[in-house]
Amino acid sequence: MPDAKQENSGPRNRRGLGAIILIALLAAAPIAAVTAGAIGAGENLLFGARGIHYLSTTLFLCLFAGAGAGVIGAGAAMLISLAEFPGRKFFAIALALPFAIPAYVAAYAYGDLFGPFGAVAGVIGPQALPEIRSLPGAAFVLMLTTYPYVYLAMTASLSARSASLMEAARALGAPPLRASFEILLTASRPAFFGGLALALMEIAADYGVADYFGVPTLSVGIFRTWHGLGDLTGAMQLAAGLFAVALLLVLMESASRKGRASEDVRAARESRPFRLSGLHAAGAMALCALPILFGFIAPAGVLAAKLDLDASAFALRHLGDAARHTAFIAAAGAMIAAALSLILAYGARAARGRLAKIALRAATLGYAVPGAVMAIGVLALSASFARITGHAVAGGVMVLLYAYVARFLTAGYNATAGGMAQISPQLDAAGKMLGAAPARLVRELHWPMARGSILAGAAIVAIDIAKELPATLILRPFNFETLSTQIYRLASDERLADAAPAALILIGLGLAPSLFLSLIADRRAQKTRKGEDAFAGLETQSAS
Repeated sequence: MPDAKQENSGPRNRRGLGAIILIALLAAAPIAAVTAGAIGAGENLLFGARGIHYLSTTLFLCLFAGAGAGVIGAGAAMLISLAEFPGRKFFAIALALPFAIPAYVAAYAYGDLFGPFGAVAGVIGPQALPEIRSLPGAAFVLMLTTYPYVYLAMTASLSARSASLMEAARALGAPPLRASFEILLTASRPAFFGGLALALMEIAADYGVADYFGVPTLSVGIFRTWHGLGDLTGAMQLAAGLFAVALLLVLMESASRKGRASEDVRAARESRPFRLSGLHAAGAMALCALPILFGFIAPAGVLAAKLDLDASAFALRHLGDAARHTAFIAAAGAMIAAALSLILAYGARAARGRLAKIALRAATLGYAVPGAVMAIGVLALSASFARITGHAVAGGVMVLLYAYVARFLTAGYNATAGGMAQISPQLDAAGKMLGAAPARLVRELHWPMARGSILAGAAIVAIDIAKELPATLILRPFNFETLSTQIYRLASDERLADAAPAALILIGLGLAPSLFLSLIADRRAQKTRKGEDAFAGLETQSAS
């Protein structure tokens, strides 16, 4: 049997490490360009009055929207996981539906709903209308569209809980509510902060909601500085500040996991959920229904009510082009990301050591980078290349694809690596002993076993690309409309009826992964309970 060190230093390890480093350099280059451009400049716009205003508004938006998303997500997860009430199974799936609504689409719907000619004005009068186009209004919309991050993470954690914790708390006389908050919520802290960090990243990176509601965040400042003033250096400085916010959120999420370990499976027990009835059941149903009503039904209903195919004939003529452009660029980006994800997964399978881990981390850092930051980084790279070589980089679709893949490669890799992890290296060794070539192993062993995960990762990347707004607005070629940019352009001109068809198509695209994630979380909970039942049965048999 070969020594592990010899195997690590072999050609297979070097090829795997080289592939990871090459992809890491390509994926991290825009981030490095933004950082270098911000540091190398003289006066930093980020530390001026305007930059501080952008930064403080971004932080306040994260604070308000993040607090709401955390409370709603954690509260809904605890109700679904710990209580039994009418409609619980329906709510367990439906609570993930706001994932399907892009935040900027929800903002356009709520802007119309609370506008002077909207449905709310017809009920309470224009004078009593709340000012939706404000920082609180933006926080309200972002809270509703990001709480599913916390909800899904907490549901997965609470479904794998150890009921012995609850039993011990109840034996000590703690009431169910106190035991739930002080024991289970504390034990699920890593899942809570993990989901909250993802929600905060989306809130900090948002452009469409903040721009439409007139909230001057860093993303809005980046777009204004580049598109309005043509100041690439200033845009890089603001982009570096937004990247620092995202990086801080990543570090906070990592710190929340320190010292926390998962529960021992053999300590798990099946616990009966608390059965609610009467007013308690009605209250639980109302608390679960409100996020679905305001996060999905209300915005989708406004768009559906605005849908008028005859009145939108002009917009529909351009909808086909936007849909084709979106389908093309989403499919191309997903295929490139899937191919690179496979290379990374095989490279990580072959290579070991600290350098491989660092390179892999750099290659998958893009998902934490806001779209505006990635777009400015790509522009900075193009400008640097033009200065060095004297030739402008061929722009257009290829530059846009590069930004998409660098940002969303993480989603494809995580799914692909998860599928590849199910294939034991011993299977590879057995196939080689039987004389199978590497290509045959991939074709007849790896692909059938990991195909579902690879395709799922590609689908996630495609949908993320279809919904991406700030990077598309900054980098798209002239006269190249996607569904997201068409919605943005029409809604900004107060033509929501014309934007409704494209918005409903995007919502339809987002429904599939939203329902899939919710079903996966629900099935995990059911499997955990079944496993606990089986283990309890085995313990009973052995005791008797």
